[in-house]
Amino acid sequence: MKSNYLLLILSVWIAFIQVATAQQVYQATHYGEPGDIYLYNRFSPRLLNDEITKSGAGITWDMGSSSGLKTHPNRILEPGEGINQFNFLSVCNLGGFSIGDCLDVWNNTDQAVQLKDTLFLLNFILHDLQRYQAKAEDLLLENFIGFTVEIGGTPTQAVIVYQVPDTIMHFPVNYGDNWTSETRYGLDLNPAGQNILYHSIQTRVTTIDGWGTLETPYDTFENVLRLRSDILRIDTIVQDDTDTITLIADQVEYMWLDTNYALPIMTANGLITANDSVIINQVEYVYEASCPAPVWSVDAGAQVFYIDDTGTASVDFNVLNPNANTYTWDFGDGQLGSSSGSTTHVYNSPGQYNVVVIGCMTDCLPINSCTLQTVGIEIQDTTTSVVNIDGNALGISIFPNPASESINLFIPSERGAQHYSIIDMTGRLVSSGLISVGTSTIETNNLTDGIYTIQLHSTANSKANVAFMRVMIKKE
Repeated sequence: MKSNYLLLILSVWIAFIQVATAQQVYQATHYGEPGDIYLYNRFSPRLLNDEITKSGAGITWDMGSSSGLKTHPNRILEPGEGINQFNFLSVCNLGGFSIGDCLDVWNNTDQAVQLKDTLFLLNFILHDLQRYQAKAEDLLLENFIGFTVEIGGTPTQAVIVYQVPDTIMHFPVNYGDNWTSETRYGLDLNPAGQNILYHSIQTRVTTIDGWGTLETPYDTFENVLRLRSDILRIDTIVQDDTDTITLIADQVEYMWLDTNYALPIMTANGLITANDSVIINQVEYVYEASCPAPVWSVDAGAQVFYIDDTGTASVDFNVLNPNANTYTWDFGDGQLGSSSGSTTHVYNSPGQYNVVVIGCMTDCLPINSCTLQTVGIEIQDTTTSVVNIDGNALGISIFPNPASESINLFIPSERGAQHYSIIDMTGRLVSSGLISVGTSTIETNNLTDGIYTIQLHSTANSKANVAFMRVMIKKE
């Protein structure tokens, strides 16, 4: 009886140890779908090459010494969000596909992973990379890659379609699994004005070569799986029908998978050297810092600024308590700008301007958390060369006069848009704004009874003469 009892305890203990040390199994349901998005921090591995490449059971990959933030989002899109179907079909045949084949590829594509990566192909730089995938219960396939490339100075969307889909994952993913995938693709650039034929054969050998704990400076991910893909790519380039170049690239890709995340929690890319060692050149990991409450504000230091003898007024916009990363500016005069903090803008014409500032936090969640502030300023022209002229002599008219709730101003078309200022008998500015040519209505129900001066000057020329009119406000 005692021996049975001991066997029971031993069985429970063994079962507990097995559960405690079991590796997770990454299923197709764990991998993401359109709408999933994560913020990643990218860094150069420097001295972490050996730490990144180590493999085995119960490993700890320690990225804790990496520092600095260079964040960007990776997201999963619907296929049409990356490139629309019409553009896809128009460039798909550069790879030697018929329209029917291209339609089959498009219809068998479920989603696109949008990445920060840039690729180099021939003499072209491929930006805004997207990897178009088909996800099934047992496989994650890559059907084609999309990108933006400059052709003749014009950004152009394009794709490279695989003749056979590339197998990225076999589901479920278990430690020790392995598979091989081979794909081919090519491009005929003659329709794009380049007498170049490009063909590539790519072999991917994938092994789930490790499990354990991943540590970053900001998070610890326990019980993750690590996937390694060795990729041998042989590129053949034929130029002008005679010159043939063969290029061989021996690459490696790593992905760390966690069932709590729809995309890899870390990726690393590198090269395999002649002696089979690995040199990592790029790493990025999920970064989940939460955005703080915005406390930044903008102060121009004053509300009124004056055009000097240069014909301009310079305004310093100071960002106080800055905790956003980027600021975009609409200065109210048709000019836009961006900055990482305080900035200066030069105004060329008098008037009232509403300056709109948007501050965004790009290295925290939610991604691109932004807030908006508006600052109102007035630019006045006090240069002595400006002459005051009776508005009636310039064809400007005001009616009714006397007025009660509103007045109408007529501006001849040859005078152009005007900035108006309403000044009371003490010389105090009580109202101002912009009016166009023709008849405009200005509300005066906030003015008390009295005689007011209306000054008008061109918004296009700060040196133009100032027109003045008198109006009586008399409440009924």
